[in-house]
Amino acid sequence: MTKLKRMLLAAALGLPFAGQAMAQTKIEGLHVWTSASEVGALKVITDKLKTMGFEWQDSAVGGANGANAQQALRTRVAAGNPPAVMQFLGFEGLGWAKEGVLRSLNDLYAKNGWKAALPPVMLQFLQQDDTFFSTPINMHRQNWVWANKAVFDKAGIAIPTSWDELIASAEKLKAIGVTPIAMSDESWQIEELFESMLIDVNGPDFYKKAAIDLDETALSSPEMIKTFELLGKVRGLHDAGFTGRDWAAATNLVANGQAGMQIMGDWAKGEFLAKGMKPGVDFLCFPTPTATPNYKFVFDTFGGFKIKNADIEKGQDAVAEAIMDPEVQKKFNLIKGSIPARLDVAMDDFDDCAKRSFSDRVAAIKNNAIYGSLTDGFAVEPRFSGVFQDVVGKFFVTDMSAEDAVKSLVDGINNAR
Repeated sequence: MTKLKRMLLAAALGLPFAGQAMAQTKIEGLHVWTSASEVGALKVITDKLKTMGFEWQDSAVGGANGANAQQALRTRVAAGNPPAVMQFLGFEGLGWAKEGVLRSLNDLYAKNGWKAALPPVMLQFLQQDDTFFSTPINMHRQNWVWANKAVFDKAGIAIPTSWDELIASAEKLKAIGVTPIAMSDESWQIEELFESMLIDVNGPDFYKKAAIDLDETALSSPEMIKTFELLGKVRGLHDAGFTGRDWAAATNLVANGQAGMQIMGDWAKGEFLAKGMKPGVDFLCFPTPTATPNYKFVFDTFGGFKIKNADIEKGQDAVAEAIMDPEVQKKFNLIKGSIPARLDVAMDDFDDCAKRSFSDRVAAIKNNAIYGSLTDGFAVEPRFSGVFQDVVGKFFVTDMSAEDAVKSLVDGINNAR
């Protein structure tokens, strides 16, 4: 059969001609994932999307803990040219939903029973009034300590059970020539450290009053001063090159044994795994030490903008369905270092860090001890979380007293109300 005859037969049967590539609609996704593990995890979603007949058009904007991407998005939306889908953290999606520029996913949620598959604490960030506008792919635990096992063994350090023990281990690490804590002077990385102390030392109820309810009595309390004083004890436990360091570079210091610990969300584990390192063998993971167990969360969602194009709308639905596919959630989170957003994904193939995160999440939901992260925009709106970040960052890199830091925090929050 000639090529012409094969083409005519395929056309008559309504089939693609063999050897002819199927035209796939491009779906542009704007996101902040640029590290090795993040890029690898995203590929799980985009590969699934390809099998559904859509091609992912990647628009990654890294840096500034997502602020650069949000600025790019504001410019695009103002110009009437939004991406098909956008990654959201915390209150970001709610802000766009209130502007009325996001598509409703209610039909997909109802058809697939997605609401019942997700932790209730997530729902407040996925819907505006009664309209679902985004789907979650994961949940990160934010309050983790990551440690180099060989360094811990050499220094004779056991898993600390309190922040005082953790800080006290610094002398043992210094004695073997290792930087105690891998740090950056970026405010958001310092805030991760601060907010872990805030909830660990004072308990989940206090964290809710201070960081979520913004209760002035809690904000100006002796407990808050005590938290800043504890943060002050970490000054000087980092190396001289901490200026402007990104989080993945700090993780690398722990991976290669130059630093003993990093206090960071479990996206750090993705970097260890990408280097072929194994939990319990090459690195240790344990929640930040506390007498009152708690779980601080961060999760990533994608929502679609209203674009008058039927093919784009189908692609946006396909992205939502790919993200909520249990097998995609499993494969994605095995790479990313997080755990599935869905509660019904089997954890058998995950490592011990992820299994602990999953079981601790279940316990925290039961004990009402699960709260959103300040740093990543899940505790309060950006105008308030920015005040925390500015004050904490300034405190860490100057000689500001704990009392002055608390006064600046209270004044800043009141000005932002």
